[in-house]
Amino acid sequence: MSWAEADVPEQPASALDKLRTQAGQVAAGLLHAWPSFVRGDAPLRASDTAYAPPDSNPRRTAHMLLRTTHFRQASCFAYLFLLVTLGSIIWGAALLEDVLTSHVEDMVMAEIRAHPLLDGHGNAERLAFTLHEREAAVQRQERAAALQTADGRTVFGTAELLSPAMCPADVPPCTGWLRARLGSTDSVHEWLGLAYALPDGGRYVVAYDILPMLDRIYPVPLAAGVSVFLVLLVSLLAGLYFSLDKIRRIDRIRQAMGHFARGDMEARVPVRGDRDEFDHLASDINRELARISRLVEEVRNATNHIAHELRTPLARLQQRLSNASQTVGGDSTVCRELELAEEEAQRIQYLFRSVMRISEIETGRCQHQPRRFAATIVLAELQDYYGVLADERGLLLRTDCEKNCMVFGDRDLLFQALVNLVDNAIKYAPPDSTVTLLAHTKDGCSSFCVADEGPGIDAALRAQAVKRFQRLTRDRSIPGHGLGLALVQAVADLHGGSLTLGDNDLPGGGAERGRGLKTVLSIPHPGVAASIGMNSSQS
Repeated sequence: MSWAEADVPEQPASALDKLRTQAGQVAAGLLHAWPSFVRGDAPLRASDTAYAPPDSNPRRTAHMLLRTTHFRQASCFAYLFLLVTLGSIIWGAALLEDVLTSHVEDMVMAEIRAHPLLDGHGNAERLAFTLHEREAAVQRQERAAALQTADGRTVFGTAELLSPAMCPADVPPCTGWLRARLGSTDSVHEWLGLAYALPDGGRYVVAYDILPMLDRIYPVPLAAGVSVFLVLLVSLLAGLYFSLDKIRRIDRIRQAMGHFARGDMEARVPVRGDRDEFDHLASDINRELARISRLVEEVRNATNHIAHELRTPLARLQQRLSNASQTVGGDSTVCRELELAEEEAQRIQYLFRSVMRISEIETGRCQHQPRRFAATIVLAELQDYYGVLADERGLLLRTDCEKNCMVFGDRDLLFQALVNLVDNAIKYAPPDSTVTLLAHTKDGCSSFCVADEGPGIDAALRAQAVKRFQRLTRDRSIPGHGLGLALVQAVADLHGGSLTLGDNDLPGGGAERGRGLKTVLSIPHPGVAASIGMNSSQS
């Protein structure tokens, strides 16, 4: 059999196949994570939408940074570039290895063709003699040859090339193209060669150690990959820089809107002067804020004018009714009617003052001085203030305060809000029941809880209950104007807190008489008040 008729089996897998497998796994992972990153369909958390001053929360800033449009766009381009580059590196490494193996195969084939004894008439003994003479003259470390007789004796060269491990199918003897990695811990070779069958049944193997060659070409795609990685890193850093700039500008907009929502009618968005889209947006927002501020000022002036015009006549009316009641003297019927009219005038004045107070709190025009105080002081004052009234109505007023529970806010406003909550609870609680006042700290907020065992409020009506003039009870014998919870909601908004209505789920509460009502007034600690306040104003 001549050299041209040698059987050429498939070459065994190389180290490049492992690289391809690992790269495929990396690409599959990136493709799996890509859609959710592009769409941004992860559920939003409260911290994603809550307002906070710039750099006040590093974790929140980092999370917002990863979700900015500019950073997403930069990441998209970097991601696509990474996939293309990864494919190019794999393809380039495979191409270089194919070029190398083709070159080695050409050298082996040229050597086989040029050998005078491999013409179909040579045998192993004659070929061994010729090889000893030629190999003694030219010795090459990366090249090796071996000669085996028909009876299996190695008469020349490296016996390693004739080992069964060189056969792809592990079925010796084998001919054709061979490739295998052999050696010990000290010396490793990756042989690529051709096993040629001699006419007398022997085998002649010529192979090259391509491992040093592969070690020299593999750094080429790796170096290209490192260069691309540096380019991607620079592009991502540039994206981070521009994203941080956008976050700062958006934070200034949100900060101005937050101040405006909390009553600062002079708050405006700063215009940097770049004449970009953010400056145009800031100008539009400032124009609308100025218009809203002007309208609010007009309404405020009208309200103040109405208050001035009505408050004095009502006071005079009440005084005249009182004087008339004292002047009439003996006519009890007329005196009773005058007293009822005086009481109605007092209720109108109280109603008017309540509405004005709520408006002042909602617009931030009321006098308020936030400071830190102990919750137990407020509960003790409420106990002293309402303890006697609860006893008269056959109620048990129970208070419980968590140890070292501190509150940051305006003490007078919070006390007024809690007075409204306790007053509501006492009004609607049935006799021989318990009204509970609790204070505790949780999740960065100090919370006051007032619970009763009355009829409670349906879940569908709770949002309506905190609005002005909303009386859900049809029992007109219970005094009130539907302003108590509205004032509490205004105080909660002013402090950046929240008012929550729910069924009384406290141990022993509302189980026998009714579901009861539990109102929770939560006041955030400094540092988180701004975020919750912005949320509530947006709501």
